[in-house]
Amino acid sequence: MINTLNESHLHKSLKTLYLIENEGSKAEAKAGKYIADVLTKEGNVIEIQTGSLSHLLSKCMFYISEKRKVTVVYPIAVTKTIKTFDQNGHELSSRKSPRKQNLFSIFRELTALCPVLLDKNFTLEVLEVKITEERVKTTEAVQSKNNRRRFPKQWQKKDKRLEEIIKKHIFHGKKSYKSLIPKNLPEPFLFSDFYDGLSHDVKVKKDDARLMLWVYTHMGLVEYLGKQGRFNTYSIKRKKTPQKSPRS
Repeated sequence: MINTLNESHLHKSLKTLYLIENEGSKAEAKAGKYIADVLTKEGNVIEIQTGSLSHLLSKCMFYISEKRKVTVVYPIAVTKTIKTFDQNGHELSSRKSPRKQNLFSIFRELTALCPVLLDKNFTLEVLEVKITEERVKTTEAVQSKNNRRRFPKQWQKKDKRLEEIIKKHIFHGKKSYKSLIPKNLPEPFLFSDFYDGLSHDVKVKKDDARLMLWVYTHMGLVEYLGKQGRFNTYSIKRKKTPQKSPRS
């Protein structure tokens, strides 16, 4: 198989589930100049992404140019258990991670996919999942494999394991994305109005809310109107109602 050597258990498990759901599909199959995680019997593509979405834009645009339907599957860990093992595979500790994601965490990643989010052949499936992150304790402090650590730590990530899929959110077309916009926003509205509306029922980070507003503005769902004092003002873009011709 191609490109499977460094796959996590999380990625493999989701790929297997989508293969089962799409009878007759193939894993790691050539689709034009790329290799698709899952290629359906109709020639459509399913890409399962457990890391950054930033490199997927060119791939998605190519598939769309070939008239293929593209589904990007992105899991978010609403619950994460961290298990640490020694070099011999013996478990040293197990604890719940204090870091929790929610649906609004996806917008940090969606900044990279704005040009295709509303394409008729593009679908985003966000999965709320429970995962276990496996770590191996090291004798010395080390940098992460992707060199993103600010400070070296005495462990390395070994794997991510899927424990449960809690909920699936499907985004396709304007209506599905607009369903996340807070109801009863004033017109025009400020970021503070937007954030207060979002965080009424669920705990949303301000940075995630800002990124959501940025993404929606670049998607054309929200319009930036200008400044009100030192604050930016926005408006929800509505479908224009055709004006009736005056009676003669």
